[in-house]
Amino acid sequence: MKFKIKAGAEVDFLTQDELSQVLTDQLGPWRSGIRYKRIPYSGPLPATVGAPESGYVWSVRLLSATFDEHSPLRVFTQSLETSSLVGIERGDETEHVMRWQDNQVILFGTQPLIVAGSGEARHVTGLMTVAEVPVGREWQL
Repeated sequence: MKFKIKAGAEVDFLTQDELSQVLTDQLGPWRSGIRYKRIPYSGPLPATVGAPESGYVWSVRLLSATFDEHSPLRVFTQSLETSSLVGIERGDETEHVMRWQDNQVILFGTQPLIVAGSGEARHVTGLMTVAEVPVGREWQL
């Protein structure tokens, strides 16, 4: 759109490319849909698997865990308190896989998922899969 200003002042308007870049930078996450992520992890037990970046929400879909010794699998959010327990697999195995339905385990920005055992295991290796959206678009999960 063209403007004719007769006030004698110099005005600098954004070009279409500049405006497009500003909108992409500011609204980019809002324009995208669900992003699926695979997050490998490894470490001593209890192990913090991962957490969404601030401004994002995760729906945890799958968690695999391989312990160095036989142990049941316990999965927590935020802390190792009983009230934070979101999954338990009582089988005394070294390999475990837990699946959740959509929106059963939701993690908000910087809220971690923690894997723990309750047997002889001291180390875990595994993979977590999540669906990620920006805060405010949780309805897409």
